Amino acid sequence: MELRDLRYFCLTAEMEHVTKAADRLGIAQPFLTRVIRQIEEEIGGELFEKIGRRIKLNSNGEVFYRYAKMVLADMDRLYSEMDYVFDRKEQTITLLCNTESFATRLIVAFKEENPDYALSVLHVSQQEMIEALTTGEAHFALCCPSISEKEGINLVTKEAFSVRGCVLLPPGHPLLAKNILVLDDLRGERLVTMPKNSAMRNKLQPIFDRYDFHPQIVFESNNLNMITQAVGSGFGYAFVTQLIMEDYPELRRYCVDIDHPDVVGSYGLTYNKLTVENRNARHFRDFALGFLENLQQYFEKWEIRSGV
Repeated sequence: MELRDLRYFCLTAEMEHVTKAADRLGIAQPFLTRVIRQIEEEIGGELFEKIGRRIKLNSNGEVFYRYAKMVLADMDRLYSEMDYVFDRKEQTITLLCNTESFATRLIVAFKEENPDYALSVLHVSQQEMIEALTTGEAHFALCCPSISEKEGINLVTKEAFSVRGCVLLPPGHPLLAKNILVLDDLRGERLVTMPKNSAMRNKLQPIFDRYDFHPQIVFESNNLNMITQAVGSGFGYAFVTQLIMEDYPELRRYCVDIDHPDVVGSYGLTYNKLTVENRNARHFRDFALGFLENLQQYFEKWEIRSGV
């Protein structure tokens, strides 16, 4: 049995589908089926049970999977340690996120302190994060709402940051005369927003559904700068985090609080507890959690100073 076979087996177990796993691996489905059968013959028993067109680990397979993942994690740690011993640089960390509002700060700060690391940052949906973390295709995910540890295998989530939302209005808008808004104030108004699966949209959509609120969406973008420009040009209003007023102080006079308990966004940093023991991944995790903790404290002090 080779390490390659263990990787093939684990990915198949995580995807619960031989054909999809073969496609992900770039190999033929019959070859993957043969690898799994050879493992079962060597172990002396079946490791999967069929459920319709899918497969699922049986009790024997669950034990084998748990130890196979530990073996693979140990090998990853071995290679990481040897890279460290031989002073091999240019390590790559993959971060998945559905927010731009402060992920950019984290990325810039990490690169300034760790120039030899390469960061691959991708904007994906929460379900894509869960799959990539479970299969080992990504190291970390920064997500709002936070990913539940029950939604993937071996996942750990650390609550990292929370911030209130507010409404950014175009210059001269009559609602700027109000000190605080309620959701009904925005009915009939045009909305500039991030697309589905983004952090802000994930937070807002349940609120919209609960209160039968159907916004007139006129512009969507993942780019925060484009959203602020669209609002400034009069396209419509936008829901933003209060952190925007620290990054763009000139926008503060156009931001109005909204009286709703669910506009607080909580962000979690999620990783696979087996793969994060890699020295490089562990280094990024510790840096990210420390950075976000400091950012939370800084923002809370900024709120007090600004009287927000």
